[in-house]
Amino acid sequence: MNSLPKQTSTMNPRNPTPATPQRMRIAVIGSRGVPSNYSGIEQILENLFSHFAAQGHDITCYCRPQIERQPGGTFRGIRQTFTPSPGGKNGETVSHSLLSMLHAVTRGAPGGGKFDLISMHAIAPNLATPIAHLAGIPIISHVHGLDWQREKWKGLGSQIIHAGERAMVEHSSAVIVVNRSLQEYYRSNYNLETALLPNGIHITPDTLPIHAPVLQEFGLQPKRFIVCIGRLVPEKRLHDTIAAFTKLKSDYKLAIVGEGKTTADYVESLRAAGEPSQRVVFTGLQRGVALETLFREAAFYVTSSELEGLPSSLLECMERGTCAIATDIPPHHELLSRVPGYDLFFNVGNVALLSRHMQYLIDHPQHAQDIGSAARGFVRGEYAWPVLAARTERFYQKVLARFGA
Repeated sequence: MNSLPKQTSTMNPRNPTPATPQRMRIAVIGSRGVPSNYSGIEQILENLFSHFAAQGHDITCYCRPQIERQPGGTFRGIRQTFTPSPGGKNGETVSHSLLSMLHAVTRGAPGGGKFDLISMHAIAPNLATPIAHLAGIPIISHVHGLDWQREKWKGLGSQIIHAGERAMVEHSSAVIVVNRSLQEYYRSNYNLETALLPNGIHITPDTLPIHAPVLQEFGLQPKRFIVCIGRLVPEKRLHDTIAAFTKLKSDYKLAIVGEGKTTADYVESLRAAGEPSQRVVFTGLQRGVALETLFREAAFYVTSSELEGLPSSLLECMERGTCAIATDIPPHHELLSRVPGYDLFFNVGNVALLSRHMQYLIDHPQHAQDIGSAARGFVRGEYAWPVLAARTERFYQKVLARFGA
């Protein structure tokens, strides 16, 4: 194993950039690509690397075939490069990462020459890191969550992800994590010091108009519905939210916003659970002003999730000033326990306590408003994208100065 723990332990992402920052040519591997609304990772990459591109860096994001091709092959300054992803939904992540890495190493950066850095995202794609290591290209790996804990990656899938994790520890020049519990995990299990660089949010105007059509389409009234926003997958435990909602004494509705492209059976079970109440509505994937309206006009937001990295949806909810009820998992604690007066955690699977929290906010809307306002002030001061993206850029420069050409 290389001396990664020693190397990363001296890298403070708050340190200034090297004396002579250079233009970086970066290959981004491991996501589905940009643009994409499938998961938080793609949205994080879009926000992070569009900043890099605006600063003059050359960014190439390797995309899977299902990603929409953009005019000119660029999106927000990020170059799209498409590589195959054979293997179906269970194998496409690894196959796409391996083929993308081979392309990046053998074809090089646009205009000739090697990439300066490879930016890896998620854990399993790091199975490809030995290729970059042999080619002498520094690798920065971003861990957005412990993917092997997810319901869909049991058995062989979990073993593959663990193998990717070991390859990441062995070959990466630096590892970035998004929350403190991940830092402790890598410190305890691998004696590895990582850099903490969380995800961010964009500060949105408080005066954005309501997009009335989306409320009308789903029979929603401002401040008289509860919202859940995210992928419809088992680890989000939306079945707990629906079960808690059905116990309420209220005419509020529950809006479930998102889709489950790979979890059709789970989505069907959610629909079946919500159908008797006739007040659970599934909006599907929403974007732009429609999504903005669902965030802002909800009475409050609920996440019953048992597994997160640093949840983008919760960050966005907090930025909009919408009160959140959340499970007491470490990533949620990292965000909400620092909000003055926050008192709405519940342990995973505790439907009764979740229901009591929901009923309390329905009966005490001023409390929801107070918590939402405090949360907005907190995340706007600590998690704004311009600040975090610039901090990440400085860290990349520091890694390149130490390990790069």
